Amino acid sequence: MLNVFKKVVPTQIAKLEPFGVEIAIEKGERLLSAALRQGLDWPHRCKVGSCGTCKAVLISGEIKSQLDFAYVLTDKEIDEGYILACQSMLKSDISVRVVQRKEMK
Repeated sequence: MLNVFKKVVPTQIAKLEPFGVEIAIEKGERLLSAALRQGLDWPHRCKVGSCGTCKAVLISGEIKSQLDFAYVLTDKEIDEGYILACQSMLKSDISVRVVQRKEMK
């Protein structure tokens, strides 16, 4: 008998401002990787958490960071809710504001 059941991968939803879109994030997938896979023009450079170009502000929800953001972000940015999308996996549905290149310091 042919197995017609497709494996279902649990997903979380990320609402992205200012894009005004929601994207599905597969379990174990990083936020930046999912956004790029789905065709969004998210500012990025290194994809390994060393440049800070992919930063975003976490508005709501929870993430699991793959490295200590203090390596790249300032204490003030961390206090204001900034995250690195390339090193963030979702623990819940989230809402974030993507920092545009013109906002970079």
